[in-house]
Amino acid sequence: MIRIMIVDDETDIEPLFKQKFRKELKSGELDFHFAFSAEDALNYLKTAHAADIVLILSDINMPGMNGIELLRILKTDYAHLKVFMITAYDD
Repeated sequence: MIRIMIVDDETDIEPLFKQKFRKELKSGELDFHFAFSAEDALNYLKTAHAADIVLILSDINMPGMNGIELLRILKTDYAHLKVFMITAYDD
């Protein structure tokens, strides 16, 4: 099973991902953990769940800690994790 963390302050992305990957989720190929802030993502990883995560997809523009700040921490404390940064903005 591939476990992916999605970090985005927009909660409406959760049903979108679950719909798009419904077959993979049902078969057990994929599992998602949704964190709706960078702080929530870090708290989840600190509770010994970092080993379960293979990939993090993180929004860049979020209130509070933004995705770039999160990326700096992830690369220092969780260097083994693959991180893709995503954004809806073209700047």
